[in-house]
Amino acid sequence: MHGLELSGVSKRFTTRSGVVHALDDFTLAVEDGEFVAVLGPSGCGKSTALRIAAGLDTADSGTVTVAGDSPERLVASGGLGVAFQDNALLPWLSVRANVELPYKLAGRPVDRARVDSLIALVGLADFGGAKPAQLSGGMRQRVSIARSLVLSPRVLLLDEPFGALDAVTRHRLNVELGRILDEERSTSLLVTHSVEEAVFLADRVVVMTGRPGRVKLDVAVPFGRGRSKSVLQDPAFLSLVGELTAALDADDSETGSGAGPGTSSAGTAA
Repeated sequence: MHGLELSGVSKRFTTRSGVVHALDDFTLAVEDGEFVAVLGPSGCGKSTALRIAAGLDTADSGTVTVAGDSPERLVASGGLGVAFQDNALLPWLSVRANVELPYKLAGRPVDRARVDSLIALVGLADFGGAKPAQLSGGMRQRVSIARSLVLSPRVLLLDEPFGALDAVTRHRLNVELGRILDEERSTSLLVTHSVEEAVFLADRVVVMTGRPGRVKLDVAVPFGRGRSKSVLQDPAFLSLVGELTAALDADDSETGSGAGPGTSSAGTAA
């Protein structure tokens, strides 16, 4: 069963300078419980695809099903979790109150045990009463991840959740995110500019073409779950990172999209 499926999706945007064709016949299926990462040059439409999967944008053509239903219905039932690069925490609420927020928006009673267990799972057990301004950027992103998981979503969508963090913090949170998602077992789709992040976290990596975005390459990652930092030095890991980086670089030279060799770095992407 597909946890998430976009089939033949196309999307255009009208701007002051004309029509932008973001996606064209974009097709991607993520199996139930699978973690798929999507890479692509800047502006290729990968975030647009994720927003369509989240029900935040609509496709001009094609079909979208998430856990066998429409994105809108899954959002309404609390079955879809989303975390963005901008953590979007409410600054006047504590960590605990921010994590509780999805219950209140869904009109459901707060499961305090679930909230406390997730705050502990992301390593913030001592910060439940802290406000976002008292936390580091990495800690705020952990709160955002906890909030996205609190309703036990069947599908989790991640759009560059660590893109604004420094490389050391990003690598550390990659390890933690892998551990968290091993426990939660949600179907997960990650959009990222970092090749290393994609290969470290995902069961499968999809590379998109330049705009309009289509699937260019679909590669299985030959490592099991529960990966440690040691895998970053594994020759098979380095080989796959090189293969995917070459695929991205080749697309850059063909399309002139401007996402050069630095696409594979763990730093902030443009």
